[in-house]
Amino acid sequence: MQRDGTHMDSDGEIRKASTSRGQTNLDFAIGISLFLGVLIFIFLFVPGLLSPFTASAQEQTVSADRAADHLTKSVLGSPRDPYSLRTHCTVQFFNGSAGCEFSDAPLAEQLGLDPATQSAKVTVVGNASSTVTADDTLCWDASDDALVPSTACPNAAGNANVNLTRGGPVPTDNEATVTALRVVWLNGTDVTVIVEVW
Repeated sequence: MQRDGTHMDSDGEIRKASTSRGQTNLDFAIGISLFLGVLIFIFLFVPGLLSPFTASAQEQTVSADRAADHLTKSVLGSPRDPYSLRTHCTVQFFNGSAGCEFSDAPLAEQLGLDPATQSAKVTVVGNASSTVTADDTLCWDASDDALVPSTACPNAAGNANVNLTRGGPVPTDNEATVTALRVVWLNGTDVTVIVEVW
């Protein structure tokens, strides 16, 4: 082979050598495999990078637990005697009036949630008598100063009876609804405080 890129073949003729190289099947297979591998990596990896910035049920779980602890350990109870609710504070809270450790702000705000993006419902359930189940919502009967099932609690405009539930209805089609439960002592009875956040 000469410096000018020519060479002499077996017939004695001078031919110019080709300086370009053809693509082989192996080159094509390696290139396509590399391209597809990078493309699959991007589709699998990029959503993971963005997931900390999207809302998830994990945030709701933390919020529900924090709200339940806040209610049962400080707002309705006492830090010195957690999970033992003060009756007058509990009645005021579910009545929606200001008192004890809270204001008359919306429920989500009182629980330390973001009212623009989170909603909540708080319910007290329990076995107030031998004829009801442990899942019955309770009511404070002001005339007897006792907890009774909400079905047995007359709620006329003139009386001071208070259903121990507060907040809007829980949406049935929302997958991000999280429930936190706390078993507490209220007016001599074991009851369960249910905090639902969505």
